[in-house]
Amino acid sequence: MTTILKTVIQSACLKTAANLTAQLAARWQTSSPYSSIDWQRVFEFTIFGLIQAWLNCGWQQLLEDAFPTRPNISSQQAKKNDKPAGSVNNLQGGKINWLNVLCKLVLDQTLGLFVMNTTFLICTNALRLRSASLVLQVVREKIWIVIRAAWKLWPWVSICNFLWVPAEQRVLVASCVGFGWNIFLTFISMRK
Repeated sequence: MTTILKTVIQSACLKTAANLTAQLAARWQTSSPYSSIDWQRVFEFTIFGLIQAWLNCGWQQLLEDAFPTRPNISSQQAKKNDKPAGSVNNLQGGKINWLNVLCKLVLDQTLGLFVMNTTFLICTNALRLRSASLVLQVVREKIWIVIRAAWKLWPWVSICNFLWVPAEQRVLVASCVGFGWNIFLTFISMRK
């Protein structure tokens, strides 16, 4: 199984678990232990996890290719330094390119957040509304609310990811942090 496929499946499982956790918490909070789980919402979050993780894997690799955090060391240089070529950590130089980190952060927290959160709003509303114009209306109404909320958490996660996590593992790290974020998104999506 490829790394991307594993990441996509793990992300979908984490988003599904976060949605179930939020629904159970909502049941507990309202003292309504007999209300049923909204399995359609669980399915929507699973689909969102599959689509968003696939998009984000490509996005993270694109950002790293365009704006590497550290300069690459050639395979020749890696051999000279007695380090195996192809090793993620060994192909990285030591000095951080802060301008590239800043460029990735700005792109990720503007274009990236817009695309990922639009994907969320579409995935969690398309089956319920069954009308492209109604889904677009929900996106228009909620996208900036979700993005402004995201700016309180995701810039910090992105900086840590860009500095210390290899590009191919960033989506999984974000998915783990996203467990809590997806509980928040569940509550947002449950609002009428």
